[in-house]
Amino acid sequence: MPSEHCPNCGSGTVVVRTVNDRLRVANPRGQSFEIALRLPMCRCKACKFSWQGQEAFAAKEVAYQHALLQGALLDLHT
Repeated sequence: MPSEHCPNCGSGTVVVRTVNDRLRVANPRGQSFEIALRLPMCRCKACKFSWQGQEAFAAKEVAYQHALLQGALLDLHT
């Protein structure tokens, strides 16, 4: 679960919602591709500051590793 307090103002009125996002990344061979994923976003009701917590960074890494694995599996069949 994300931090209970806003890193900007310290308020405890933080709301978390899930948003659709797309990331452009590259594989080890330098070929770029796009990943579509859903990320948790935090927003402070008090100061309106928005941020991505550790959960979002972890979700990005998992999506990237999954995409690399899928690409490697596809390469085996070509």
